[in-house]
Amino acid sequence: MHISRTSERQRRNLLAELLSDDKKLITALETTLTGSDVVGNVENFVGAVPVPLGLCGPVLVNGQHAVGEFVVPMATLEGTLVASYSRGAKMLKASGGCEVVVTADRFLRGIHYRVETLREAQDLVMWCRAQEQVLLAQAESTSGHLRAQRLTYEHVGCTVLVSVEFTTGDAMGSNMASKGIAAVSEHIVQHSGIKLEEFLPYPEDKKPIPARLKGKAVTARAILSADVVASRGRTDVRRLDRYIQAYRSTLALHGSSSLNIHVVNGMASLFQAFGQDMAYLGECAKGIVDSRVTSSGDLEISLTLPTLIVGTVGGGTGLPAFQATLGMVGCVGTGKVAKLAEIIAAVLLSGEVGCAVAQCASEFVSAHESLGRNNPDKLN
Repeated sequence: MHISRTSERQRRNLLAELLSDDKKLITALETTLTGSDVVGNVENFVGAVPVPLGLCGPVLVNGQHAVGEFVVPMATLEGTLVASYSRGAKMLKASGGCEVVVTADRFLRGIHYRVETLREAQDLVMWCRAQEQVLLAQAESTSGHLRAQRLTYEHVGCTVLVSVEFTTGDAMGSNMASKGIAAVSEHIVQHSGIKLEEFLPYPEDKKPIPARLKGKAVTARAILSADVVASRGRTDVRRLDRYIQAYRSTLALHGSSSLNIHVVNGMASLFQAFGQDMAYLGECAKGIVDSRVTSSGDLEISLTLPTLIVGTVGGGTGLPAFQATLGMVGCVGTGKVAKLAEIIAAVLLSGEVGCAVAQCASEFVSAHESLGRNNPDKLN
């Protein structure tokens, strides 16, 4: 079978064949998007699969970039998720809101060089150190948004890993950083005078590597009022604190580096809603939830996200639906990525609260029974 990438008619015919010409199924994949709309986002385009969109909140955010109340879109197929996150958001709001801060912003790219001897490996590092300003300038020359911050060097035998740490403005930055490191590598190959047996990019993307954190680091924090925990969470502060600490301890016992209740659940929903690269969930799902009972008897709760890789320009964010969802929270275009990161962190903290109180109040299973698809025969 040969289907031309440029023939929409052939692709449509193939789709009809794959679906046994079932008009109902074919119609289910129809979309207002056109082939020209999705150039750069997908190949062999034949339609779109809808993911239901719900509204979470309002969440009250007191960040450096996001300030005020936000009603946040979440795209998911999991019943109870939006309701649970909304419950947590309303509890945070009733307690005075959520403090958020972006503490770091970086994007890493590295390239391997294989040489013949350890002396040549050392010579390569020494040459790069002497040429660092030139190499950083080479990287930045590839994009007006890219800023190259520093180079680092690591040895594994006769292999040298040269890495550049970038900032990528309002773009998520993956392709931009790849282009930057390629320019660095080309300059090294052409000008170092060192015999390089081979060189290849470091395959670090979209997998958790603790020593290679990328994106924004964000922390969200709130003080949950004991009265709000009792009235809206139907549990008490000390039980909620014990639950969070036991959850963290058990995860740590079993070797998890993601010490949270279900951060990736909401993160996936927000990534889908805002046109982000879903594959980066493999890196971003690490989050650390913490809590303590304050001297006044309330609960301080925080969520730290060491790797949040998002953008407000480029990628899928230019498609009409994602312009709409980003517009709901005032995060369209340049100058908005830190604001988006703070809103996402606040919503994810809301989700930790919502799930925790449901567990502590013994409402988790019943919520999924009433709002989810635990009984699909009754729903279909």
